[in-house]
Amino acid sequence: MALSLSWIFFGLLCFQLVVAPQPPDPDSSGTGDSDDGDNYCSVDGQSCAPQQPASDVSKQKWKWDPTSKSHPCNIRRISQSELLYLYGDEGVPNLYPHPLVIYPDAGGSKKNGKAKFANRTTLDNLPLNFPHDFHVTLTGSDSLSSHRRSIPLKQYLREVLTANNGSGETLPDQLGNETWYLFGETFTDEWAAFLQNYELPLCQSCTQFHREQNLIALCFGVGNIGSGVQWHLHGPGFSETIHGRKHWVLYPPEHRPEYDLDYASRHWMENTYPELKDWTDVDLQKEKKGHEDFLQRLKKRSAESGRREARGVER
Repeated sequence: MALSLSWIFFGLLCFQLVVAPQPPDPDSSGTGDSDDGDNYCSVDGQSCAPQQPASDVSKQKWKWDPTSKSHPCNIRRISQSELLYLYGDEGVPNLYPHPLVIYPDAGGSKKNGKAKFANRTTLDNLPLNFPHDFHVTLTGSDSLSSHRRSIPLKQYLREVLTANNGSGETLPDQLGNETWYLFGETFTDEWAAFLQNYELPLCQSCTQFHREQNLIALCFGVGNIGSGVQWHLHGPGFSETIHGRKHWVLYPPEHRPEYDLDYASRHWMENTYPELKDWTDVDLQKEKKGHEDFLQRLKKRSAESGRREARGVER
């Protein structure tokens, strides 16, 4: 699960890749902390390249390899137990200023709610949550999601699985406004009822109260290998991958990436991402210090608030 706050980012679906942001620009924010002392994102030894592509057009090798140590995961990673230890049962504080990856504790079992939602969203079960001929609204994969298309959900699932002559893959030369993607247009009553089954993450603005007051906007998406929306801007939010793997790339708002807005996100990943410079140790330490400073400021405000309350009681 990834947390972001007003960052420019996109996510690229990549079937073998685990959910973990990768390095943006060397001047942007992230950190090399991890749970096991290894600063590189785990991919279970698997390649992100499509397995046994069905056609010649998709037999091209990907130009970047997420298993390579030339692409260190520089976003702060924190276990769920560490999160609770640092910030209490309410989880991530409001307006946390840096990207953060929250991962399950080693050996911990999946929460029952998450397991049930994962079962609801398998390829076979997902359509069963909706009326027989339920239509979904697709958007183009360019930065502005500038086009719309409405088709039956079952048809969309067949299309993403058989795209590009059966490869089930979004190719790097596909235009964004011609590449359809289910994500973001999930605010109908049917979607709202379905998303009630999603277990909210641990954050101070992710409570049942916020849900009941409609203070939380939940989106659900489905895509194939290599799919994703081109660079765009988001405010505070969590992102979680239920099935498959997703490759997250983030820039802070003051560092706008260079990209061709007409293409889907894989075009940038193939043509720009492999050429980026790695972060230096100075960059990593600077981002690590940012997380530590925020925690110290939070503790200081909490102590000052406690002293004010004590003085009020004495009076």
